[in-house]
Amino acid sequence: MHKMPNTLFEPGRIVNQEFFDYPAMQESAKNWSYISKYRLGKGRFYGCHDGIQLNHLQFGHADRHEGTMTVGMSPKDCLTIAVLQKNGSHVCINGIKMEQGEIIIIDDSKPYDFTSNDKTVFAIISIYKSIIQKEIPYILSATDRLFHDKNDLLSDTIENQWARVKEMPEVFKQRDQIEKTEGKIVNAIKSSLSGQKGKVINLTEGEKTALEVKKFMLNSLEESMSILDIAEQFNISYKTLENSFRSLFGFTPKHFLTLLKMNHAHEDLQFSSAQTTNVSDIAIKWGFSHFGRFSKEYKEFFGVLPSETLNLTSL
Repeated sequence: MHKMPNTLFEPGRIVNQEFFDYPAMQESAKNWSYISKYRLGKGRFYGCHDGIQLNHLQFGHADRHEGTMTVGMSPKDCLTIAVLQKNGSHVCINGIKMEQGEIIIIDDSKPYDFTSNDKTVFAIISIYKSIIQKEIPYILSATDRLFHDKNDLLSDTIENQWARVKEMPEVFKQRDQIEKTEGKIVNAIKSSLSGQKGKVINLTEGEKTALEVKKFMLNSLEESMSILDIAEQFNISYKTLENSFRSLFGFTPKHFLTLLKMNHAHEDLQFSSAQTTNVSDIAIKWGFSHFGRFSKEYKEFFGVLPSETLNLTSL
């Protein structure tokens, strides 16, 4: 089991960092950890993490400019409240489909599973469970439900407080200002969630199977398999599996599988030497038998030819 160190907030610490690759994304995600990560969008990899740490919580934004899939751990000893502020299309967290203006609660006791097929922006608060237990105890058991950000109260509060951080960062070296801001954030959580029991999400049988198929794919990427074979193995029709995948993730299972394998091919090319490896070896390893098509799709996805990625590592 992947474990995070105990979270320790540094009151007044501000982060506002763009990233163009996964190492920089991890470095900027204070108190978060990524176990696995995949690009699911084409073009330049780009995003930004910003936020500030207070006495008992941290808040800010996670801005991703392309589709991604990550499995990770949220801050230790905290409950995380995440508001989806912008989304291009499909967003699925822990098997729960989200729409703009909805809130999901993530617990640190188990990995979270995030998949989007387009740009997303989340406003995120991670707060010590001891404070939640005292102020809003009922949400400790609401990690399998969706809440609505009433009148955009929580989102607007985060925006207003983050604007203050950017405008007057020196103010947040003062203990009274940190406590005052923290109080506003906690009150906004309480007010936004007040009167809500949370919406329980009921997936179709096809969607439940699609989640299992996704796990199977991730554990069987080096095997030669067709989507039709997988559908038969899971006792689901090809069409139902396809529709269920589209509903949850915005991709067909065939395209999703291709994206996963393309990510692994890219990683292998990054960490191989042109003196000992060639592109065709890696393409074959991940099931791409048509080298011309592989090179074309690879360039569409990563912006360079596979041979350029391989040769770059040899410089």
